[in-house]
Amino acid sequence: MPIMFYESHEVSLFGLNKAPDIWSRLNLMLGLLSKRIAFEDTSNIRVTDDIIKITTGNLTFKYHFERLFIFDPTGIQTESEIQKVRPRTFIVFDDFELSVLGPRRYELEPITKGSGFARELHFYCSGRVDGSDYITDCVMESELSYEELNSFDYSDSIARFVVERHLTSAEVYGRFMKYYNSGKPKYRKPKVVHVKRVSHEKDNNQYRDTEKVKFLDLSLRQIIEESTKR
Repeated sequence: MPIMFYESHEVSLFGLNKAPDIWSRLNLMLGLLSKRIAFEDTSNIRVTDDIIKITTGNLTFKYHFERLFIFDPTGIQTESEIQKVRPRTFIVFDDFELSVLGPRRYELEPITKGSGFARELHFYCSGRVDGSDYITDCVMESELSYEELNSFDYSDSIARFVVERHLTSAEVYGRFMKYYNSGKPKYRKPKVVHVKRVSHEKDNNQYRDTEKVKFLDLSLRQIIEESTKR
């Protein structure tokens, strides 16, 4: 699962709150300690007894461990027994190009902390427009079931309607053209173009811990609190 530019934590780590900044600092520190392990997203990860096997391309790497803590089992093959079966879901990202917003916008209120379809909506400058430092794009995040993922009601077309409605609620009416005889302004509506949809399957099953492998579902705050107890 990629770390998105808008992700943040309620508690700070290394004096940072943004998830990409924290991840970058962690990678730097682990690299300096020669403990950084990084592979492609397409790598195959398998845990057997006290060994992690990571296969990427034609290469396989093996690492021995005394105890292993898994915070997200997605994409990891283990010998652990499934304690509770839960339906899989998909984290879906819809990316849009925006234009004809009217005056240049440098900030727009996002949608945050929602659930299901369109649970997050964030605006940003992608750099695709030369010299731009204003909003040119937006990304929508959803968590959908398999049935929803294949339903028109949750498609990228409906996602575009959500973006357009949110822009209207934020009083982004588009480019001013003229006044009608009644004195009401006429606008050319904002242009919202869907660029791509990317989905990542999420393993929601609850697994039984073993002597050496433990599955955790903790927030950053909980992780810090647990570590300070030791």
